[in-house]
Amino acid sequence: MSPGSMSLFRTLAWVQSWVDVWGAHPRVKLVDLGGRCNPLEMVYLLNHRLKGVVPVTSLVLAGNGYADFNLPRAEYNNLDSLLLLAGGKELLIKELIKLPWNQWALTDFSSNVVDESFSVLSEKYGAKVIEPRIEVSYRIKLDGSANYKAQLSSSVRAKYFNRKSKLSEHGCIELIELSSTRDFFQILNEFHRLRWGRPCYSAQSMEFLALFVERLRVEGGRPIMQLLQVAGETVSVLFDVVWNGVRYNFQSGYFEKKFPQIALGSLHLGIAIEQALDAGLTYDLLAGTGKNVNYKQKIATDEINMISTVLARGWLKRLYWAYGKK
Repeated sequence: MSPGSMSLFRTLAWVQSWVDVWGAHPRVKLVDLGGRCNPLEMVYLLNHRLKGVVPVTSLVLAGNGYADFNLPRAEYNNLDSLLLLAGGKELLIKELIKLPWNQWALTDFSSNVVDESFSVLSEKYGAKVIEPRIEVSYRIKLDGSANYKAQLSSSVRAKYFNRKSKLSEHGCIELIELSSTRDFFQILNEFHRLRWGRPCYSAQSMEFLALFVERLRVEGGRPIMQLLQVAGETVSVLFDVVWNGVRYNFQSGYFEKKFPQIALGSLHLGIAIEQALDAGLTYDLLAGTGKNVNYKQKIATDEINMISTVLARGWLKRLYWAYGKK
């Protein structure tokens, strides 16, 4: 089964929590397509400026941020619930075309939603697919931690797995899991302020994630809010979510250059990967790269393409064409 068809980011837990926190935001005009208060059947209209200049209205799936409405990223998206509601692609497009948007934003789709039939159907109703963009997400497939580590270069193995003994020279190593999202995210934000000069999560994002992890527990998921301590001091934190046989790596924070020759963030990630594989879980690193280098590519065993595009219509479609985007 593909990641998109069982996406963590299209669970009721994720989308309902998103609607509860941002559904009444002044920039969001929420549209309940099914009329049943089911968040998986909701989209919204967002007014923003394209390239910071041209005012446009975008149609977006509830549960996703877009453009300058920058919210926790939802990946492995799909149209499953909307297609089920509408009864197929053509009926869905025919319904959505009635809404007052300039472009329909489809972000981080794991399956080939924007296939040839979708493009043809869209053009039938006056909308054009504009230059799909591909970004890679990274996974470590289930193969046992010993087999996995054997595939890595000696330098990568050392950085992510083999320096725990060196770290123990600085004091007793402990892994502690917190149950309070409030306490954990405060610690995570402090680490991010030290490294990036700003917090990782806003107050609203923390509210959203707190609702999400509590609801996900009901759906069978488990949050992991883990502290790595050395001699009683927290030196690294890791936020993961386990759901449907996969452990997803959401965020981390750590002291840089705390100990000589030890990359605490890498070592803590290595511990999490080993825990996941030994527990029979796939480890998903999601999309994106590190601050200075694409570390995920070096440790992943699988790469999954995610597609983002827009369906433009009217004057905006012509504007895209004028600037060479087809």
